[in-house]
Amino acid sequence: MIEPSRLLHTALFEGLSETQLSGVLAASEAQSVAAGSTLLREGEYSDSLFILTSGTVEITRRMGLEMNDVQGAPRRKTLVQLTAPQFFGEMGLLEEVERSATVIARSDCQVLELRRADFERLAAADLDLAYRLVRNIAIVLASRLRSTDRDVLKLTAALSLALGNR
Repeated sequence: MIEPSRLLHTALFEGLSETQLSGVLAASEAQSVAAGSTLLREGEYSDSLFILTSGTVEITRRMGLEMNDVQGAPRRKTLVQLTAPQFFGEMGLLEEVERSATVIARSDCQVLELRRADFERLAAADLDLAYRLVRNIAIVLASRLRSTDRDVLKLTAALSLALGNR
């Protein structure tokens, strides 16, 4: 397991005190995940955020309704690989929606799972902690959105050129 002091300097825990971090870690469930295991599946419901404390995961999405591989399984697009320390699944923590992607362990991993009920209990007891966690999640989400916007612009430009529209 990762040293708590190392987690203090990650994007999710930026600005938290050691006491606040200890509270989050105590409310989280530690899990070992074998390489090749699926942690989250696109389309399923879950109410947890995962903190990757060791290892690497791959985040993928299905490629449309009709795009299948040779065996008939839906083709998948790798969106990103995350190497510890990182977090994922934050949308499930904040709202009740289907998972937007599948997360697969690419190496043996250690994760901490923070469920919504435990987060809400922590938030009710420490509003500063809640503010900092949600703010940090928002900052990372904004960064990911900017990156996605750049990718969409590149793809749109490439498609436009390919179709002869300038």
